[in-house]
Amino acid sequence: MTLASCGVRPTPVLTGAEAPMVSSHELTVYLLTASRNELVRRTRSYSGTVDTATSINLLVAGLTEEEKKLGLVTEVPATSSRVFAVSNLIVLPEDMGPLSKWAQYQLYCTAIVSRAKVEGVPASGIECP
Repeated sequence: MTLASCGVRPTPVLTGAEAPMVSSHELTVYLLTASRNELVRRTRSYSGTVDTATSINLLVAGLTEEEKKLGLVTEVPATSSRVFAVSNLIVLPEDMGPLSKWAQYQLYCTAIVSRAKVEGVPASGIECP
């Protein structure tokens, strides 16, 4: 039996860089029914780093096209300014102005659920749907 070789020498296993990772999250925001008398829990997908204020920033960015088609509304004033979380405090931008009762409920429930998800703080005793 005859063996032939092409002269290519074996090399060790070459490793590449780590694969890129995209962090995708399901976040909850609270909107209102068209009659503006009931909160509705909505889940939105978000890719990237998440902190306690991320859900609230999604809420103040306004409704998605799907939410508009469903007839949902919001009383939270839309703004392009960012919301920040500092310890147990949510800092809203000045350009949001005074908030209606329903806007406060929307922000409160969104903040409570966001904190529970991000920080693992239980949301027991909270009256949000």
